[in-house]
Amino acid sequence: MTQMTLEFGDDLDARLLAGLNPQQKQAVLHRGPALLIVAGAGSGKTSVLTRRIAHFLAHKELWPSQILAITFTNKAAAEMRERVKHLIGDEASGMWIKTFHSACVAILRREADRLGHDANFTIYDSGDSRAILKRIIRDLGADIHKLTPAGAASVISNAKNELADAESFARNSDLSDPVQRVLVEIFERYQAELRRNNAFDFDDLIAETVYLFRAFPDVAAAYQRKFRHILVDEYQDTNRAQYALIHELTSRCLSSTTLLTREPVS
Repeated sequence: MTQMTLEFGDDLDARLLAGLNPQQKQAVLHRGPALLIVAGAGSGKTSVLTRRIAHFLAHKELWPSQILAITFTNKAAAEMRERVKHLIGDEASGMWIKTFHSACVAILRREADRLGHDANFTIYDSGDSRAILKRIIRDLGADIHKLTPAGAASVISNAKNELADAESFARNSDLSDPVQRVLVEIFERYQAELRRNNAFDFDDLIAETVYLFRAFPDVAAAYQRKFRHILVDEYQDTNRAQYALIHELTSRCLSSTTLLTREPVS
């Protein structure tokens, strides 16, 4: 693949906007408040995002390190990085093009001491989590309630995606219900074991980053200053944790513009 680097004097807009329809061009050139693009599969959303990034960098409006672009898979992130590099060359180096979770891992490793963790924390996958939950259920005799590791993991995952920790989960549970009561105990023991092992599970990554920003406004302010432009591909506005993360990164920083794309709601 031939890499094209834009030099001074090139017709930047003509190259970066070539082949786009009027609506796509408008999205690439948009400056100002947050912009939401709602479009179906194959409609060029990712192309708009990459050209928008390239347009900012080619016109020297932003440094690469001031851009955070979020996609849903590592493969998509790598593809987006290559697309931008193909458009403007090595000027694209230094951008954060990541998934929600990998962006949060990078932030948490930098700020781990604020949360009482070591920067070399472990990230448990679903198998690790279920192994811990299986042991906790056995120790509590919770299998008499027909609770399974998969079922408990689902309850805990749903709670974390709603930004509920073990304490708030307990407050909002009906403790007169024996199943709810034992789920509270399972959640508490599970989180205690994660902390003892200097570990997060996958669902912790976004939730703990949101907590970090809310508990330490100076940390939030530092990342708000760092990321002057945030782009999210395939944004899921039904996910409270993802919404809260973007909100914390942009709510107090008027110079930051967020572009969100998702599939149309049927």
